[in-house]
Amino acid sequence: MSAFAADPDYLTETRRLMAQAQAAFERGDLAGSADGFVLVARRHPAAVGGWVQAAAAGLRAGVVALALKAARRSVLLDPSAPAAAALLTAASTAEPLVSRHRATALWAILHPGKAEALGALASSYQDLGRAEQAERVARDALHADPYLDWVRVNLAVILRESGREGKAETELRRAVIAGPDGNLAWRRMAALAETLSKLERAGTAARRALVIDAQDHVSALFLSIVERRQGDLDGALHRLQALPEAMDGEAGRDAVEFELGTVLDRLGQYDEAWTRFERGNRIAVQRAPSGAADPRPFLSTLDAFAGAISDGWPARWARLPEASPPAVFMVGFPRSGTTLLDQILDAHPDARVIEEQPVLSSVGAGFIAAGKETLAERLAALDEDEADRLRAEYRAKLVRWAGDKSPRVVIDKMPLNIIYLPLALRLYPNAKVILSLRHPCDCCLSCFMQSIRLNSAMASFTSMEGAAGFYARVMALWQEIERVLSPDHITVRYEDLVADTEGVARRVVDFLGLDWTDAVLDHTAHAKARGMIRTPSFRQVSEPIYTRAVGRWSRYRDQMAPYLDTLAPYAGYFGYGDPRDIPRGED
Repeated sequence: MSAFAADPDYLTETRRLMAQAQAAFERGDLAGSADGFVLVARRHPAAVGGWVQAAAAGLRAGVVALALKAARRSVLLDPSAPAAAALLTAASTAEPLVSRHRATALWAILHPGKAEALGALASSYQDLGRAEQAERVARDALHADPYLDWVRVNLAVILRESGREGKAETELRRAVIAGPDGNLAWRRMAALAETLSKLERAGTAARRALVIDAQDHVSALFLSIVERRQGDLDGALHRLQALPEAMDGEAGRDAVEFELGTVLDRLGQYDEAWTRFERGNRIAVQRAPSGAADPRPFLSTLDAFAGAISDGWPARWARLPEASPPAVFMVGFPRSGTTLLDQILDAHPDARVIEEQPVLSSVGAGFIAAGKETLAERLAALDEDEADRLRAEYRAKLVRWAGDKSPRVVIDKMPLNIIYLPLALRLYPNAKVILSLRHPCDCCLSCFMQSIRLNSAMASFTSMEGAAGFYARVMALWQEIERVLSPDHITVRYEDLVADTEGVARRVVDFLGLDWTDAVLDHTAHAKARGMIRTPSFRQVSEPIYTRAVGRWSRYRDQMAPYLDTLAPYAGYFGYGDPRDIPRGED
């Protein structure tokens, strides 16, 4: 103990400062309270209690930097001090993921068996994308305290994202029992039920959440989606218009703007709908994590593969022993009808579609990252050993998603795998390719209208200019693939698929070498039985086939006019005619 700390007058002054800080807190001066507790802590720098109080006061005042510094000091002085590690975890929320995880892990290590610490650690693993560890630690937390409803809700999210929707529903029901007055479990139940197209259940859960908390704006958003899907467009519009401008967190204002745009589109108010979609995209870019709204990394990969098959490079490819393709590649441009075709083909008993999982794309990304030479040089020099290694890696990833007992035909469906086709055809020259097409203007418009989780591949869709330019680059690559590599492929146009589903399905089934079965025609029942569909089209494919999205772009012709010169060459190439000759459409 310092001489100052032992001095009665010094201690009296400390008590006075503590009383001042407490008084500031009680009258609502949180910043003044935080400054006061920091001053007390500095007068007794070796006393952990002062730094714990300062950290708590800093968090209450929203002064995160102060709270983080005080929490770190308290943990250094006494890692086992009550609340010290918990405060460090709370104060680290604005830190990079790895730093936050270290703080949370320290809390869990210092307090083994503490349910709240384990729950926080599970959430941290979840944020890092380490689902297996997240699930294991969440179960440990619930073993320590089965009534932590927020941990059970997070476990449900983990289960949902790994395709175990039934188990996720069970955990959400348990969470409701554990905390019947909490709206989080009801909100998550509404979200899950809506993605599974269980609309009555979704509406009931969302309304229950709103009974508990009328200001639960996210649940109100979910309820508006349910109302729109059930045909109550006016009710959905009224509910959306009542939501506040300031929304963030689980669903921000961007999600509201996109849903408003969707409802207004259905109501025929196209100019206002376009304005909403524009605003939604602007807000989405503002809310995106650092780098997520930057399309340049993905465009760089696209350009690298385009360069690898230009200038005569494929003529220099070293010969490789033939290998039987383990999968069919379904590619195209996003929002071109791949999910509808996926559901149709997956209903065939001898086919399984892997739905937009990082199989070919992860092999391709690893191949690009592994070498110092240009991609063109690496593809040309690819030898038998390296090819065998890449094929083994691809098969292992395929088995992970398709299972060991695969049917006769496995289809690796990921629209933008189109850019990785040069590598796929280098490894499997005889591979079959299904190319999904849709009118270029409808494709780009649909991407622009869609609320999606931004990453480099999706970032071009936040403006119509970006979407049109991206479409041109992707389809220019396909034209070069078609010209130079001559893949064994079939083209499926969305417009043909919705107009003559059986005729198109028969053609594709025959291309795959499968026998015909009428099961593929009941795609709606199959989609619902299959569980959660992990694409933005999940709402559409769980409905009977409709044609309202065909030619939608013409209703927005005035807004799309600046981009028609970019898209016209591809519309003509794929047989759609020149969009510049099409007048503005009406319902």
